[in-house]
Amino acid sequence: MPFFLLGLSLFVNGFPAPAFADEAFALFSQAQSQTEKKEYHQAVQTIQRAITLYPRFAEAYHLLGVVYFSGLHQPDKAVTALKQAISFYPNFAPAYHDLGIVLQHQNQLADAEAAFKKSLALYPTYEKARWALAELYDQWEQSQKAIRAYTAFLDLHPKHPAALYKLAFWYDHLGKTQQAQTIVTTLLALDAQHLAGWLLQAHLAEKTQHPQKAIKAYEQALALKSDLEEARYNLGLLYQEQGKSQKAAKQFKAVIRQNPQNPEAHLNLGVIYEHLNQLDQAEREYQTALSLNPDFADAHYNLGVFYQYHRNNPTKALAHYQRYLQLGGTDKRIKTLIEKAQP
Repeated sequence: MPFFLLGLSLFVNGFPAPAFADEAFALFSQAQSQTEKKEYHQAVQTIQRAITLYPRFAEAYHLLGVVYFSGLHQPDKAVTALKQAISFYPNFAPAYHDLGIVLQHQNQLADAEAAFKKSLALYPTYEKARWALAELYDQWEQSQKAIRAYTAFLDLHPKHPAALYKLAFWYDHLGKTQQAQTIVTTLLALDAQHLAGWLLQAHLAEKTQHPQKAIKAYEQALALKSDLEEARYNLGLLYQEQGKSQKAAKQFKAVIRQNPQNPEAHLNLGVIYEHLNQLDQAEREYQTALSLNPDFADAHYNLGVFYQYHRNNPTKALAHYQRYLQLGGTDKRIKTLIEKAQP
């Protein structure tokens, strides 16, 4: 988790006695300004002066925790400061939230969960804490809890694109495809520029065997971001399955331009060339795929077929078939062919 400024919230609780109030508050305000200017060491010194004037200054300890974590990257000191703030102000919901953020950063996920839940118990509509809890469950890969947390967040913000996406993601993860699809449909109706939403839509469409819907989703995603190698490759496969060889070839060529080291794209482009009877180009693509991955079983298989049926070269065909079987290939026809070729 990257370092970032936690939400600063000033909850003045039991402020210092009048003799010190103005000076302590002035120092606190000065420390806030220093923090905003990224003058973190100066901010620590200023906060400590304020705490000297008023040792139970919960808000100052809270700010100190923020500075230690976000500015100085000292999470242990941040935890100590935030716990001190809470000890002086037990109902300090933002301090519990920020403590949870630091604990999550330290991978103390159970303690972070407890801190977020305490923040929400004190302030049930605290959006930052509710979102943080949901993201914690993402990190923890607690799918059921994540679903409940994002659902609760959506009760506050029904049209929040990121929450809708996450909810759909976790439903899909649990195999609840219809629920995921319903949410993705809502998401894309609200935000037609949501790249991850289109990619999830394509995945769901493929999963439910709706190739045309998947093609449209991949096309939408690539219109938003053209360098998505996996999406473009998958689109090529879908076009290939639909018998749209030219469109498929266009996608595989685009993948290869982006990443010439992609053996699968070379192999599938070779399949298209073979289908179009462009045999020299097919052989070249198969060989390229094999040069990129000498243990690519499918490339050995395709070259075996190619040399058997298009080049009338049984020696080369058998060599590739044998290597295909050595790599775990299971085609019974190839096994029988090899057996018959044995002396």
